[in-house]
Amino acid sequence: MQNVLSAQDVSVYYGKTKALKEVTFDISDNTVGLLGPNGAGKTTLIKALLNLVPPSSGHFLFKGENTSNLGAALREKIGYVPEKEGLRSGMTGVGWVAFLGEISGLPRRPAIERAHDVLQYVGLGESRYREVQTYSTGMQQRLKLAAALVHDPELVLLDEPTAGMDPGGRQEMLDLCQDLAKQGKTILLSTHILKDVEAICTQVIILHQGEVLSHLGIEDWSRSESRHYLVQWHGERELLFHALEDHGWGVNPSENGLLRVVIPPGKGLKDLFSLAGGLDGTIHRLVHERTTLEEVFLQALRKGT
Repeated sequence: MQNVLSAQDVSVYYGKTKALKEVTFDISDNTVGLLGPNGAGKTTLIKALLNLVPPSSGHFLFKGENTSNLGAALREKIGYVPEKEGLRSGMTGVGWVAFLGEISGLPRRPAIERAHDVLQYVGLGESRYREVQTYSTGMQQRLKLAAALVHDPELVLLDEPTAGMDPGGRQEMLDLCQDLAKQGKTILLSTHILKDVEAICTQVIILHQGEVLSHLGIEDWSRSESRHYLVQWHGERELLFHALEDHGWGVNPSENGLLRVVIPPGKGLKDLFSLAGGLDGTIHRLVHERTTLEEVFLQALRKGT
């Protein structure tokens, strides 16, 4: 599968401060979460990709082509939902979206037609003639999404799109993102809200202090986590520990006398009980251990400090 977006050793300096440090990743999936605490470099990364902040070194590739060579054509391929308001008072919703459509390369009439279509799509059809400053926070976020979609881009960058939204509005925004992914668009969701990433993303890039700490697939992570168990053993714990270790199983002591066991690929619970059956003791209790994305995120941050 061709990578939609690649970063190759991208660094960005603000004066003597290095905001991004040799960032490298490949994106081929539909929905990718960009996670990191405030100041991690998420917004800088997006601005560098858009050529709003030129990389000090390295480059981005969009479907194999260096983005710095695309010039204005880059705006035709990418839609951007900024974190800050970015709206112009005194303009109607449809006027604002059509205006941005023209900036992205659409002729005037198609821009207006598309503006009506995308406003209907994001649920603002009945409010399209209202001035944008009268919109609620949730409506403004959906208006920015409509503006990002008006020119039908292949890649959509969302910088904290659910910030300040109530639970209902947040779910509506996530539903729209999922629908866009089903349409074949690639979504890069920059956020600090881990639940949003868990809800819609297939990959996660964890950024901290300008560096990529981890890049993992949600499905692969979930699949590996399904093999983690806590085992309560009645008998000499060292017997089971060494038996599992000798057979290549992942095993570590845990609190309260339990063993943390990772079942190897190709093995299952039946194999665990079969192995334990030949020992002097018995498995008294077995608990499926799940690690949340929040724990994965915090573990990555601890390793990066």
